[in-house]
This record gives sequence, structure tokens and C-alpha cells, in this order.
Amino acid sequence: MPVQTYSYDLVEDVRTLVVPRNVEPQEVCIHNHEHELGKEIFIGNSEVTVANGMHAVSQQTSIITLEPGDELYAITTENGGANLRIMVVTKH
Repeated sequence: MPVQTYSYDLVEDVRTLVVPRNVEPQEVCIHNHEHELGKEIFIGNSEVTVANGMHAVSQQTSIITLEPGDELYAITTENGGANLRIMVVTKH
């Protein structure tokens, strides 16, 4: 099972692809790396906004599974952006 890690410096109001599609299922760990700053990050599909996305809570790691062909995007409205960490385990 390949493991990949990514760090994204999200730009204010720019939807960013953080986990591209794969032909295999992917287990994804999502971590809002802003700790004390409490910056908000939202995740979802290619149409994600702060109004319809799932909140990636600061100082918490969440785990989701993406089915083959699914992608994951992130967005923030924070002035100066926000840092998101991702770890992907591809299931074979």
C-alpha cells in the first residue's frame, strides 16, 4: 500500500485539488495544520465552497475513504491562506 504525504498552502478563495483520482480506493487523512490560529478549511468535490464543504477542524485529523475515480478539493476564505496536510494510502 503506497503512502504519500502532501502539504498545501491554500490561497484565499481558490479551490485546490488536494487528492487526485486514482483507479484504486484511497484512504485519506486530512489535517488542518493551522493549530492555534483556528483558520477554517473546507473540503469536498470539485464544486466545494465554504457554504457546502465539510469543515476540516483545526488541530484535528479526519480520515475518509475515496472510491476509485473520486477526487478531493479544499478551499479557504482566510486572508493569507491556510495550510492543509494530507496523507493518502492507496489500497490494492
